[in-house]
Amino acid sequence: MVGLGYFGSHHARHYAAHVGARLVAVVDADAERAAAAANRFGAEPLADHRALIGKVDAVSITVPTSLHHAVASDLIDAGIHVFVEKPIASDALQASELVDMATAKGVILQVGHIERYAPAFRALRDRVKAPRVIECVRHATWTGRATDVDVVLDLMIHDIDLALTLADSPIVSVEAAGAPVATRLNDVAEARLVFANGVIATLAASRVAANAQRAISVTEEGRRLTADLSAQTLSIMTGADGAASTETIKLANADNLAAEVNAFLQSVGSGAPPPVDGRAGLAAMKVADAVLAAISNGRVLPPAFTDGVPA
Repeated sequence: MVGLGYFGSHHARHYAAHVGARLVAVVDADAERAAAAANRFGAEPLADHRALIGKVDAVSITVPTSLHHAVASDLIDAGIHVFVEKPIASDALQASELVDMATAKGVILQVGHIERYAPAFRALRDRVKAPRVIECVRHATWTGRATDVDVVLDLMIHDIDLALTLADSPIVSVEAAGAPVATRLNDVAEARLVFANGVIATLAASRVAANAQRAISVTEEGRRLTADLSAQTLSIMTGADGAASTETIKLANADNLAAEVNAFLQSVGSGAPPPVDGRAGLAAMKVADAVLAAISNGRVLPPAFTDGVPA
């Protein structure tokens, strides 16, 4: 376990409680934080991720995004299976290097696109047949976390992954706009993705919003499905001949991180690819790079990212 900030502490808790794993060590540059976590979970405290080599078979990496590539590279090179939090790396080049290295070393590389495991998204995905329009809204109030990256890599990357999953088609163009508010990077961003199969996805992300919201809607001919990823509900509006009715389904709450950790450990044990592997992380990263380029330069067209999006 490398990185014991807010999210990393939850990773450690899940590994410590999992019947199929033993939390051997926790790593953090803050010695006091590492010692506290080690004492809580019965693990060894370490200050350097490289000290894990020879001690563990698998590891979660929850350090700042700017460090993902360096930390993951060292551990993958040592033959250790890696679960790296989203985004997989700081850019598509680094992401591609991690994917290639994991393939060459024969290790599992899972990326923490946690919304794939949300009950509301799973219910939406299982019911979508022929999407025409995808709308994603991800608004968060200011927390001061993840300020080493743009809001595109901090928040929008989740919805890029979800849109790629639902559209299941290469992207042909990207338009985007963004602006900084509380940091020197974009804290608010909106993007429009056009897919080769005609699907259009709009994505709105903010980490300085007045109110939190996480929702994804899909419009098909004759119906509109909306997954509230906070409330874990799925609403389905069906219309015909000028009339419409709405059904709302309340999904059972679930621990999405527990599901992610379990999926990772199952992949490590079986050797089968995880549900969200390195290639999925790379595909999302390529689109995120294109969104950032579009914010800076305007519309982005192929061939910038036609080589494997979606992976």
